[in-house]
Amino acid sequence: MNIAGNGAPTEAAVDSGGESMKPAAPPTVISTVRSITAPVWVLLVGTFVNTLGSFLMLYLTLYLTQKGLSPYYAGLALGAWGVGRIVGAFVGGSIADRLGYRITMVVSMMATAVFIVGLVAAANQRNPWLVVVTSLVAASVGGIWRPPAQAMLTELTPPERLVMVTAVWRLSFNAGMFAAPVLGALLSRYSWDLLFWVEAGSSAIFGLFILIGIPRDPHPTPPVVTTSTGTSEPAGKGTGYLRVLADGTFVLFLVALLVNAIVYVQAPAVLALHLHDIGHPTEVFGAVASLNALMVIILEIPVTKAMQRFQARTAIAIGMALTGIGLSFYSLPLGLVGLVLATIVWTMGEVTASPSMMAYPGLAAPPAMRGRYIAAATVANQAGYSIGPVVGTAVWAGLGGHVFWICGVLSVVAIAAVLAGTRTLRNFHDTTPASDDTDSVTPAPSA
Repeated sequence: MNIAGNGAPTEAAVDSGGESMKPAAPPTVISTVRSITAPVWVLLVGTFVNTLGSFLMLYLTLYLTQKGLSPYYAGLALGAWGVGRIVGAFVGGSIADRLGYRITMVVSMMATAVFIVGLVAAANQRNPWLVVVTSLVAASVGGIWRPPAQAMLTELTPPERLVMVTAVWRLSFNAGMFAAPVLGALLSRYSWDLLFWVEAGSSAIFGLFILIGIPRDPHPTPPVVTTSTGTSEPAGKGTGYLRVLADGTFVLFLVALLVNAIVYVQAPAVLALHLHDIGHPTEVFGAVASLNALMVIILEIPVTKAMQRFQARTAIAIGMALTGIGLSFYSLPLGLVGLVLATIVWTMGEVTASPSMMAYPGLAAPPAMRGRYIAAATVANQAGYSIGPVVGTAVWAGLGGHVFWICGVLSVVAIAAVLAGTRTLRNFHDTTPASDDTDSVTPAPSA
C-alpha cells in the first residue's frame, strides 16, 4: 500500500538545477483517478458515507421542536453547532500537526458518534441547556477531522494532481449532501431519534475506515525544526497560529476567503427572501437551489480539468469574479430566464474557484504546519458563512435587492486580496516565513 507523501511543491516546480521548469500538460481525469492511492480512497469513500449521514444541520431545529423544545432553544442549539464547527477546525489543525493526522481523525469521528448519541439523550430529557452544550461539543469534536484529512490528502497526492483530487473529494461531499435530505426525510418517518442514531453510526464507520484502511501517517515520525542557533526542536513547538499570521501574504488569502464566503452565502441566506418579496413562489427558489446543486455535481470535475492548467490565483480570481457577477444580476428586474442565467453564472464561479481554494493552503504551508494553515483557511470560510447571513439579511431589510450588487463590490475586494495573497507554485515555497534559511524543517531521525 503506497502512502508515501508526494506533496512537496518545490519538487514539482523546479528542476534539479533550481531553474523554473516549463509546466507539463495537466493530468487527465482518468489518469488522476487511476493514480489515487488506497488511503486517499479511504478518505473519499469515508467522506461520502459521513456526509450522507449528516442530518443535524438540516433537521436539528425541527427535531428539537418535535421533542417539545421551544424554537428559541432549537435555534440556539443550531447556532451552537455552527460555532462548534469553527472551534473544531481551529483545534483540529493544531492537534493534527502535533499528534498526527490519522489519530486526530479517528478520535474526532469516534467522539462525534458518542456526543451525537448524547445529544439524542439530552433531547429526550427535554433539557434545553444540556441540548445546547452537547450540540456545541458534538460539533466541535466533529469539526476536528477536516484539517488533518485535507492535510493528509495534500501529502498523499502529487502537487500537479492535487486540484483535481480535491475536486473529486468535493464531489464526495456534494453527492452526500445532495442525497442526505432525502434519506433524512425517509428516516424521520420511522423515528426522529433514528435519524441521529444513523448520523452517529456514519461517523463511527468513517473512524473505522481510517483506523483500518490507513495504517500509518504519511510521516510516522514528526519533523523537527533546526533553528538559527543550530538546535533542534519538535516542529510543533513555536509554530502555532501566530506563525501562520506572521505570513502576511497568506493572511491576505484568508481575507479573500472570508469576504468571498460572505458574498457566496447570500444565495442561500437572502435569495429566498428576495424572490418571495418580488412575487415568485417558493418553488422558484427550490428550483434555483436544485440547479446549483446539480451543476456543482456534474460540472465541477470537467471545469477543474480545464482550469488546473492555470495558477491557483488565476482560477480563484476568475471564480470569485463569476460569483460576484452572477449574484449581482439578482439585483436586476429579472424574469425566470434571467434568474436561471444568474444562477448559472455564479455557480460556474463556485465550481471554478472552489477546488483551487481548498487545495492551495496545503500547498502553501510548510510541512510542519500544514494542519494549521488548512485550519486557518477553514476558519476563515466558516466565519464568512456565519457572518454573511446576519449582515446580508440586515442589509436586505433596509435596501432590498441592492444587497446583491453590494456582493459584486465585495467580490472585487476578494479578488484583489487573492491576487495579492496567492503565491505561484514555482516560487511560493521560498517566500513562506517558516521555510526560510534560518529555520529549516527536516525529518526526525529514526529511533
